[in-house]
Amino acid sequence: MGRPRKPEGMRVVEQLNKLLDAPAEWDEREQLVLESIRRASDRGALLADLLTVEAAKEPVSTRRITELAAEIRQCEANVLRWSDTLNPDATVPEPKSLPHQNAANRRWHG
Repeated sequence: MGRPRKPEGMRVVEQLNKLLDAPAEWDEREQLVLESIRRASDRGALLADLLTVEAAKEPVSTRRITELAAEIRQCEANVLRWSDTLNPDATVPEPKSLPHQNAANRRWHG
């Protein structure tokens, strides 16, 4: 009997942690994002298992399959969107668009 399989969420977070250089750490906001990513990945894996069970039933409920597939897509989209907000290379600042800079300057300087 082998080792128990690692939860999908932990596997995804470990992959993201590998993006960090040795002394760097995620800040508090990024740690919250990682926790959301972990939970969404675990939820997506559970939904994928439920989808497999539903697909094996006779007769197949296309409504249930569609609902599960939509939820899985939503979890995957959330994980990708949240992953994009992480900045593993904190030495490189995130670029700010010129319109955002101009708007900020107008707010500050009138």
